[in-house]
Amino acid sequence: MAEEGIYPPMCRKSYAEVVGRKAAIPSREKSFEGIVTGMKSDNVDVREASVYKNEPYIPVSKEEMQKLAQWFKYGLVGKFSHVKPPFVKVQQALNTFELSGDVSVGNLDGKHILLNFDQEEDYCRIFAKPVWSKLKF
Repeated sequence: MAEEGIYPPMCRKSYAEVVGRKAAIPSREKSFEGIVTGMKSDNVDVREASVYKNEPYIPVSKEEMQKLAQWFKYGLVGKFSHVKPPFVKVQQALNTFELSGDVSVGNLDGKHILLNFDQEEDYCRIFAKPVWSKLKF
């Protein structure tokens, strides 16, 4: 992740520059587990699943839930109506937005992706506009 003040205000980074600094998970291996693997847990204990009313659950305190939620503070789930486009097309689409920070992209299933931004500005820009509906995949 780039430090504040390294780039002049008018200088925009390309998608390749932004993503190239992060270790990307190959798209065929992207799952929720794959996306969160290796993230710092901030001392959240891993525990065994239990069963309540014949449904599995893992008890998590409110404080632990807030720590876990910080990982996805600027996360968005994108849904595609029919089928998800190839990963390369998603990368090309993100490149057109001229993001100011890093973004990680993960596959959740056949119609959904996870976009996790590190800059609130990028998160708000993408969230505020129905930009995906205008892109041609």
